[in-house]
Amino acid sequence: MSASEDLRAEVLRALETPVEAASDEKIASSPLPAKPKGKRKAKAAGGDDGGRAGDDSEFSVDEINREFALVLLGSRAVVMQIADDGPVDERQRVLSVEAFQIWFGNRFVMGLDARGNPKPVTWANKWLGHRQRRQYQGVEFYPDPDNRPGAAGRLNLWRGFAFQPKAKANGYSIYRDHLLTNVCGGDERLYNWVFAFFAQIAQRPRERMGVALVLRGGMGSGKTVVGEHIGALFPAHYFLVDDPRYVTGQFNAHMASCLLLQADEAVWAGDKAAEGRLKGLVTSPVQQIEAKGVDPIRLDNYVRLIMTSNESWVVPAGRDERRFCVLDVDPRCAQNGGYFGEMRAEMLDGGYEALLHDLLAFDLSSVDLRTIPKTEALLDQKERSLDSVPGWWLDRLVAGAPTSKATKWVKEVKRDDMFHDYLDASDRIGVRRKREQTIFGRELHELVPGLRTSRWMEADGARPRVYVLPPLAECRRAWDERMGQLREWPVDEPEPEPVEGEP
Repeated sequence: MSASEDLRAEVLRALETPVEAASDEKIASSPLPAKPKGKRKAKAAGGDDGGRAGDDSEFSVDEINREFALVLLGSRAVVMQIADDGPVDERQRVLSVEAFQIWFGNRFVMGLDARGNPKPVTWANKWLGHRQRRQYQGVEFYPDPDNRPGAAGRLNLWRGFAFQPKAKANGYSIYRDHLLTNVCGGDERLYNWVFAFFAQIAQRPRERMGVALVLRGGMGSGKTVVGEHIGALFPAHYFLVDDPRYVTGQFNAHMASCLLLQADEAVWAGDKAAEGRLKGLVTSPVQQIEAKGVDPIRLDNYVRLIMTSNESWVVPAGRDERRFCVLDVDPRCAQNGGYFGEMRAEMLDGGYEALLHDLLAFDLSSVDLRTIPKTEALLDQKERSLDSVPGWWLDRLVAGAPTSKATKWVKEVKRDDMFHDYLDASDRIGVRRKREQTIFGRELHELVPGLRTSRWMEADGARPRVYVLPPLAECRRAWDERMGQLREWPVDEPEPEPVEGEP
């Protein structure tokens, strides 16, 4: 028998050897195969063998299954590659079958052609035609602290926690000090709200409160490490981004498995398109996921958002804002490498396990997460987000005079004088779209309860229209009620008493 016939007979015997085939249901819903102990059997694609034909002992379905899965997305069959870490756009990659074939195009295993003759087959084609390849009818993101399975036949993108919870006294004392002292200003109630925000992610990842955390602070103040240490508990589902395309961009495959998104200087508060996307991330129950070259799909939205910035205006906050908890990070430890270095060392020495333990044990019923703290930083965001007329009126209330030319509060002011004062102020700050006088008057009536219009008689007989204003204290009180927060107003100096004999 020739050498060619010997090889052909060996291949035929190998193919005739029965292989235990899993049921379709078992294949479709099976979790990621466990990582093999010891040295991996399969060499990485592009290894040092120059693409020489290998044998069946080098090819491992389980090895490829651990990283890749064939999935139906919309009307297409694609190969999904899943990694626990790495760049944002590489942790969860959607590959065409062609790209998958090219990737494994230099790795071979012996097979048979149509005539039964031995023929090298790429690992890609061997895996694609294998009964035990990992395959799913679709994808889902079903995060669960107990790792309960999701829907059968769906690829669940949840990878679990990176640590096992374990109590440890003062296990993360420096991180706690940073949260309490620097982030929350020593306010225990505020600290409990922030801790509950993170605890709710760990305990009830599929139950969203519709709130986000916003941290303002200078460079090196430690605002970013707040989310980084929480994200380390589930690194496959934490994304730190500094580019708006990862927040508001069209292609957002990384969002499919995101639990905690930290946008670091990634979005400008005045961007109207970004405003809608941010609000949708915080409150929408579903989101549309789109990868390049694949039909968009809709998945449940479990994203929690942290925004960090050293800008003064970070988020577009309305007067009755319910989405954003805004905190100013104290610069006490800014640029203190020793402080943050000790924090990291402590977290690596059992701190992460202790933090996860306490997050899972925290009593969520003790905090109302749907009611955001009314901080001074939140009020500042509200005021920076004001439209032109309310912004102008706030300046008048702070100045204690109804126009910039007035030196004190008066009861009656010509309507034209107030409108032109608004126009002049808008020009100074570059407002492009100003209100017409009719709309200006309508908005002013909304801002000032009890505002009336009247006429007065001038020396030449003219009777211009005037606004009759309530007292300054009443106007300021109405403003506080409108904003839902008390503001610290300037203390007005009392009018000097007239001296007898002076005019």
